[in-house]
Amino acid sequence: MTPAPLTAAPAFDYCVVGGGLQGCLLAHALAWHRPEAAVLLVERAGTLCGNHTWSFHETDVAQEARGWFEPLVSHRWPGYRVRFPGLSRRVRIPYATITSDRLRDATLALADKAACPARPGRLVVRTGESCEILSPTAVKIGGESETLCRVVLDCRGRAAPAGTPGKAGYQTFIGHEYEIAGRWPAAEPTVMDVRPDQADGFEFLYELPLGPSRVLLEYTRFHEEPACNALRAAEVISARLTEAGATHVKQIRTEQGCLPMPYAAAQRPAGSAVAGGYAGGWYHAATGYSMPLAVRFAELVSRVDPDRLAAEVARAAADDRLRRGFARFLNRLLFCLVRSEDRWKIFRRFYRVLPEERIARFYAHRFTVSDAARILLGRPPSGLAPIRFAKSFASLPRPVPT
Repeated sequence: MTPAPLTAAPAFDYCVVGGGLQGCLLAHALAWHRPEAAVLLVERAGTLCGNHTWSFHETDVAQEARGWFEPLVSHRWPGYRVRFPGLSRRVRIPYATITSDRLRDATLALADKAACPARPGRLVVRTGESCEILSPTAVKIGGESETLCRVVLDCRGRAAPAGTPGKAGYQTFIGHEYEIAGRWPAAEPTVMDVRPDQADGFEFLYELPLGPSRVLLEYTRFHEEPACNALRAAEVISARLTEAGATHVKQIRTEQGCLPMPYAAAQRPAGSAVAGGYAGGWYHAATGYSMPLAVRFAELVSRVDPDRLAAEVARAAADDRLRRGFARFLNRLLFCLVRSEDRWKIFRRFYRVLPEERIARFYAHRFTVSDAARILLGRPPSGLAPIRFAKSFASLPRPVPT
């Protein structure tokens, strides 16, 4: 097959490489704001969206994105709880979740012309195929000739392995979804249930009631190593099932993952494609929550002309540079300043001293200088190791702004 000449007209306005959360959110934002656009969405796996549950605070999503975003939400709650030794608090910030199944079905429906006959543009979804990004305006799918578009959007996730020792910590998680006989005792999520036995890094149980008799229990661990601890996860989850008095327990789904918590900014090659999600730094480095910045990136892309997009994305990232840097600084505090068995005290202090409006702005990645100061200033938790913290900077490469 003869490659298309570079002077050929673009076959698509947008080529989105990666059909996970960021790529599918882009498809919906573009369909809403640019219904005339031709969009190609390519995913190397056999299906879109993988096997995930993406949770977020309702305040993470700006009002201007609500029109296209709201139909994707699977579950909502008026608030959530956190539990630490010496602290139990209900946070009155509405909380919500999007599931892989819901996002996948909605995205495939966009690609079905019969489902949206009034939309003049089109969405083409291709799964199970490799995609090589040749330039900011061209891709090669499998063994085909190159496909031209006005802009390529790299949403493939992390551009490198989960991190490099000395440059990042890790947030690993293993979650099991269950159906039980009777009702689950909690009607709202528990975002952090922290037990006193914190001997090996910071660990907690995340509890998401998805129905009267359906619940997701997820063991999460913050550690220097990216490996999931499946035995410890089973122990903690089993203890919660017993505590809840659950009977006739049926496990129906499992998900697991590893999120980097970087100390230094990543550097992307000059002239590379516009990148979203983890590949482009559009995630909250200090929490692992990807929804706030993934939605913000989708809104930005869908409201800017493709020919100006690279410059506008770079400008938006530069405007957010201080927040991104502060999030990475918090990771360095967590992994280099505090003993592993005392890390939980950092989070207890966060929920003890911050009012809900500051918590909401922090998770939404819209926090102010005053918010950052309030997080840092005041009586620190015990277990600090300032000499170790100072020495930890010696091996750190000079940060590159993103």
